[in-house]
Amino acid sequence: MTFFTKLGETISATGKDVSQKAKELTEIAKLNMDVKTKEDFVVKQYMEIGKQYFELHKDDEEPFFEEIGLIKDALSEIDQLKAEIAELKGKKKCSQCGAVVEQDSIYCSKCGVKCESIFEEEAVKPMPQEEEVEETIEPEDAKED
Repeated sequence: MTFFTKLGETISATGKDVSQKAKELTEIAKLNMDVKTKEDFVVKQYMEIGKQYFELHKDDEEPFFEEIGLIKDALSEIDQLKAEIAELKGKKKCSQCGAVVEQDSIYCSKCGVKCESIFEEEAVKPMPQEEEVEETIEPEDAKED
């Protein structure tokens, strides 16, 4: 019977060790999650500081960081792409508040500003009139003299 008694004690001790290890692992996992949550919070705060710095210095003639210019370029490209998306959807973007309105809207439904076409500044230059073209072309006889 001592064999079974020792076997029972060994199983009991091993069970306690396993239970203790499981508690430790659970506690470590919880602490690691807390660390990750705090690290994410810090990263968000860094991003917010950077965003505020950018907003304060985006119009500087010579910005301290070259990334400011890169961000401005990227934001400009983003606005252009959004305008293209709106055009494809049959909508346009308000030049005042940025709200997306229907293509045939005359006024913005959000801020009330008169909506101009987002592509008006990109209007195609008119073709020269036939008379102007004829004046610029020299006759073949004039070139040979």
